[in-house]
Amino acid sequence: MQLFITGATGFIGSWLVRYFAAGGRSPTASGRGDPPQSLLDLAGYLRADICRPMATVGADVVIHAAALASDTATAPALKAVNIHGTRHVFEATRDCKIFLYISSSSVYDNRNTAHVEDEPVDYRRLSPYGLSKRLAEEWLLQQDWRRRTLVILRPRAVYGPGDRVLLPRLLRLRRRGQIIIPGDLRVQSALTYVGNLCQAVAACLVYFEKHPGGAHCFNVSDAEPYEMRDVVGNLLSAVYGDQMPFREIPVLPLSVAARVLEWLHIPAPFTRFGLAAATQNNVMNIEKINQTIGFQPEKNLWEVLTDIGAWANAAGLPAVQAGAAGLPWNKVTGSFFIPPLNRS
Repeated sequence: MQLFITGATGFIGSWLVRYFAAGGRSPTASGRGDPPQSLLDLAGYLRADICRPMATVGADVVIHAAALASDTATAPALKAVNIHGTRHVFEATRDCKIFLYISSSSVYDNRNTAHVEDEPVDYRRLSPYGLSKRLAEEWLLQQDWRRRTLVILRPRAVYGPGDRVLLPRLLRLRRRGQIIIPGDLRVQSALTYVGNLCQAVAACLVYFEKHPGGAHCFNVSDAEPYEMRDVVGNLLSAVYGDQMPFREIPVLPLSVAARVLEWLHIPAPFTRFGLAAATQNNVMNIEKINQTIGFQPEKNLWEVLTDIGAWANAAGLPAVQAGAAGLPWNKVTGSFFIPPLNRS
C-alpha cells in the first residue's frame, strides 16, 4: 500500500510519517516548505502548496493532515487552506483507493456535552476554523465514493511531543509562578494523544482495505475524558518541574473582552470560541470507531507526561511557548516512543 501524507512538516503529519516509516512503509510526504533531513531520512518528499492546484499524485492511500489550525486566522485564510486546499488534494489524488481526512472536533457546536458523529450542528455557533473544517467535510461527502473510500477522523485537542498548538497555549498560562486560568476549569474534556490518532489512522486503513467503498466518519480521542484543571496543573508541573498555585479569572469578563477585541479587529491571546471550548464540558463519544473497526486507544495523558516534559525542555521552552515552526521535526522528537503499526 503506497501512502501519500500531506502536512508532513506539521505536528500530526510528522507523527504519521514516523509512524508508518517505523512500521516498514515508505510514505511520500508533502509540505509547503523545505523538508528537514530527519524527514528525508524516512520518506520521499513532494513540495506542494495545497492552496493551489497540484500535479497528479500516484498512491493507493492519501492521508490529508495539512490544515490551518488557528482560532485567530481570517476566514479567507482558513477557506484557502482548509476548504480549497482539501479540494486540490482530492483532485490530485483521484486514483487513490482511500482518502483519509484528518478533521477536528471543532465541527461540533458545543450545544451537546458528549458528541456523536451524526448530531445536528448550528453553523452559526461554529468558530471560523470549525466552520472551515465542517465545509471541507461536506464537500468531500458530496463526491462519488461508490468505488473509493472516504474516512473522516475527528480528533479533539491533539497533544504529544512536537505539539505547536495545545502545549504552547498551556505554557502561556504560567505567569510569575502562578497558573492563570479562566474560571475553575473543573470541566470534563476529551483529549487525543497523537500516538492514539496514528493508531486510529492505521486501523482504519487496515479495515477499509478489506471493506472498501463508501464514506465513513469517526470521532477519535483517548479512552476517558479528563478534568481540565488536572490536565493543566500536571502538564505544567511536568514541564517546569514544580507545582504552582492556580489563579482563577471569571469567565464572563474574559468573554466580553474577547467579543470587544474581535469587534474592533484587535488581535487577542484568546477568542470567545476558545474560551467556550476550554470552559465547557466537551466529551467525544468514540463507540462508533470501536464497534466498527475495533479501535481502542492504548495510551493516555498520564502515561506520556514525562515524555512531553522532557521533550519540551530539550526543544527549548521559549521555542515551544512560541509554537516555533521547526518543532514537529526537532531532532529530539524522534527519540520518543512510536506505537506499533496495527496489522490486524
